[in-house]
Amino acid sequence: MALYRTISLNFWTDTKIIDEFSPEDKYFYLYLLTNPHTNLCGCYEISKKQMALELGYSLDAVLVLLERFENKYNLIKVSNETNELFILNWYKYNWTTSPKFRKPLKEEIEKIKDKEFKEILTKIEVGDTVSIRYRYKLYRYICYCYYYCY
Repeated sequence: MALYRTISLNFWTDTKIIDEFSPEDKYFYLYLLTNPHTNLCGCYEISKKQMALELGYSLDAVLVLLERFENKYNLIKVSNETNELFILNWYKYNWTTSPKFRKPLKEEIEKIKDKEFKEILTKIEVGDTVSIRYRYKLYRYICYCYYYCY
């Protein structure tokens, strides 16, 4: 697992972030995306008390933020039974079709305890392709024809 998480600069220009998020919401969302418990699939186990300690917030404040992000913004899902947090759309910005990435991703998905989260991620992992394959041979042929034929 990586020791760092990259945040796209588009985060700061996203209209939902600008129009709807308070500074506290931005801080909390950045925490959800970059905390040391995150993994390849965007679904990780973390207790609410642990979030409160790491953020420096009260437990009540964390509960309010979680409720807001789940019900108002529809950015996360929380399982109270397994203490897992699932970041919706994580896969759109963090997954690739690389075989080196897919193998550990499948291992991470298998570790998920919540059946609903696991089912959602399994469907995405099998069916979605985030990146578009680069047709290098076709591109090389076009460049060759352009250079030598014209």
